[in-house]
Amino acid sequence: MQGEQQEHQAAGNHTPSVTLEQIREAQNRIQGFTYRTPAYPSFSEPNSFLKLECYQPVRSFKIRGASNKILLIPEKERKSRGVITASSGNHGLAVAYVAHRLGIKATIVLPENVIKDKFDMITALGAQAVLFGRQQDERSKKAEEIQRREGQIFVQAFNDEQIIAGQATCGLELIEDVPNVKRIYVPIGGGGLISGVAIAVKSLSKGNVKVIGVQPEGSPSMYESWKKGEVSSIDASKTVADGLSVRRPGDITYSFVKRYVDEIVLVSDEEILSATSQLLRKEHVLAEPSGAAAFAGLLKSNKQEGRSPISSAIVSGGNISQEVLGKVLTYPTTMTKG
Repeated sequence: MQGEQQEHQAAGNHTPSVTLEQIREAQNRIQGFTYRTPAYPSFSEPNSFLKLECYQPVRSFKIRGASNKILLIPEKERKSRGVITASSGNHGLAVAYVAHRLGIKATIVLPENVIKDKFDMITALGAQAVLFGRQQDERSKKAEEIQRREGQIFVQAFNDEQIIAGQATCGLELIEDVPNVKRIYVPIGGGGLISGVAIAVKSLSKGNVKVIGVQPEGSPSMYESWKKGEVSSIDASKTVADGLSVRRPGDITYSFVKRYVDEIVLVSDEEILSATSQLLRKEHVLAEPSGAAAFAGLLKSNKQEGRSPISSAIVSGGNISQEVLGKVLTYPTTMTKG
């Protein structure tokens, strides 16, 4: 069936490919499920724009890929089988939201230490939540086990071309709204967002825009893979940015990152929390640490290089826990002088 075929599309000799035409089709398909988010000029950083994916209906970019993937499943099949996924929270919330809108069943496998607010939002949408493990690969194995037993359609969090095509629509909007941008900073967990954004940006800009990935120092799986030239696992993933905690990137996402991404920078948890605080206190934008990571990368580059060319950071999510919110309200910030 189509759903199962797409789940295993990386097998064999398949060469991953997402075209500009597929991205534009995705853009049309997901209208009504997603918003065209603003790219606001930063108050605190010269020559910088914030692409506010934290303003999506589920407060993260994940709705783009999840809606594109699920809407491509034939209606009869998705209604009879339902969907399942593994997520730290935001992707699961997006899948639950789309499933709720379409009136289909959804099962979301979440970490045992999932942020309570994300758990509550997912279950409020009628999805069944299963708590298992603490790492993405552990949750994925559990979801696959449930899928084999119960027959749902697996909606991958990042390692899927249809998911990537959906995430790529963020890049289309950014290039259209900030046509003179020279650098785009994108957070990396499993690599779905940066894969899509990089494909869209490189297709539209003819290589004149640098795409820079940002990953936590405590979870550098894509960074290590990119350096080594092959998909690699890390022994442990520990970071305040829970949405970017992935021990092994996807083979599909790695192939796109290798082809299209210009640079990957690492940021500490302290830099991420400082960026989260700056977004809240100076920009009046509520972001979770995972959502602020790209801004942390932009701040780090600006601090090292001084005045930067026109840049943009994707603020990828805003589902912050009350505990972390209390912490960042008084966290020190670092601003670049104009």
